[in-house]
Amino acid sequence: MNFSSHIIIDAPAETVWDIIGRQFDRIGEWATAIPSSAAIPPDVPVEPTVTGAPVAGRVCDTGIRMLPQATEMIIAYSDRDRTLTYQATGMPAYVRVARNRWTVTAVDPQRTRAAFDAVFAPSGILGRLLAGWLLIQIGRTGRHLLADLKHYAEHGVPSPRKQAQLDRAGRGRLRRRPPRTAGATRSRR
Repeated sequence: MNFSSHIIIDAPAETVWDIIGRQFDRIGEWATAIPSSAAIPPDVPVEPTVTGAPVAGRVCDTGIRMLPQATEMIIAYSDRDRTLTYQATGMPAYVRVARNRWTVTAVDPQRTRAAFDAVFAPSGILGRLLAGWLLIQIGRTGRHLLADLKHYAEHGVPSPRKQAQLDRAGRGRLRRRPPRTAGATRSRR
């Protein structure tokens, strides 16, 4: 199953790319679909990191009972082209492949097109039985993900939906995302 979507964001491409690419491990700060996230700890053995990627991958809390955590490894990364591909590892037996590719493209100096192309391949009888339900969930999650990204990039704070989730979890208000300045360097973790 393939699922693609995009959104136009009223923010510079570098701002959007910082959120998606350079802050890959921090998706839990702005995406409602991911209650929390963290970079894979440096002491966890992983395949060699993709050249230029800010981290090897991330561990995401999903809030889904059947799959409470997902580990997503970066498998391709280009800061220059603003593209990123990652793949979930350690998935249940009914999932053969779960991969996503982000592309961030400047429309003009103040507007950006953010797009993703997701590939989800179920496996076995259970995977085929769940395929329709999973496709509906992937579509819904994708729409929320793009809306959350747009709000965060344009306003520097989580969307009201994400903020309500943070409040329920007792994490309170996140501080405003600092603006990217010319010549700023990204941090390496």
